[in-house]
Amino acid sequence: MFVLAIIAFIVAFFAIMAGVLSDEKDAPYAAGGVALFTGAVFTLISCLSTVPTRNVGIVTQWGKPTGRTTGAGLQWTAPWQDVDDWDASGQTYAHLGDQCVWVTVKGPRDMCVPVQIEWAALPENAPANWAAFREADGMDRFGTWVARRVDPQMTAALMETFAGYDPFASIDPKTGDVAVPNLNETYRKPLSDAIAQSLGHDITVKSIAFGKPGYDKATTDALGEYSSKALAGRNLDLDKANAVKRKAVTDIDASVNQTARCLSIAEKNNKEPGLCMSGGTGVTLTHSTN
Repeated sequence: MFVLAIIAFIVAFFAIMAGVLSDEKDAPYAAGGVALFTGAVFTLISCLSTVPTRNVGIVTQWGKPTGRTTGAGLQWTAPWQDVDDWDASGQTYAHLGDQCVWVTVKGPRDMCVPVQIEWAALPENAPANWAAFREADGMDRFGTWVARRVDPQMTAALMETFAGYDPFASIDPKTGDVAVPNLNETYRKPLSDAIAQSLGHDITVKSIAFGKPGYDKATTDALGEYSSKALAGRNLDLDKANAVKRKAVTDIDASVNQTARCLSIAEKNNKEPGLCMSGGTGVTLTHSTN
């Protein structure tokens, strides 16, 4: 638009000069006046720019950022300057469900982490990021910046955060039960810190939410086998404990006078204790259900 204003002013200059040098003044002066007015309108329009809500305006001059940023709304600049938009609204690194991010954990094992990170660009570093990235693959500068810097750095932060995660730690060694890890409680802050370390000058993280992690087939099979062994070990411990108890009961029975024991059982079951008197234990073989 400013180029059109310059052209209009040039036309106005030559029209007015033609009027000065010509005997016919009215037509050149009239043309010069129209061109001068048109140039003024174009200049005014060149000074106005509109920045969408929640965006940051990057003031550029001859294709380079001046370092000045603006807020949203109607903005005034020099007529030879432009304002490019930089999205400062909430953005989402959305990788929930089947879009989870595969990371390498302790083992090494492969785990898929469902995560959603809400973030927003900081306006302070917007001019430098605008200058560092160009439009590419049908994306504007902001989209290119997100695809080539923000998203890869967030993925790298995820891999760093979960590098020491042990999937087998979620198995109870006593019962073999596999607990669902609470990633939100344990890993939300470490991930936020890792992102801040690499992107802290460019973005601010608003929230992080994890879903239930998944594993590759090899890890899933290994977890199932480990859980089964833990359960089998628990059952073996129970069997050993029961055997010890049964032996203790047998030892106690063996230490009791059998005639006294026979008389006690006969009395309890309302039976004749005659066999007990001769050292027999027949009455112990029949138990009353009355």
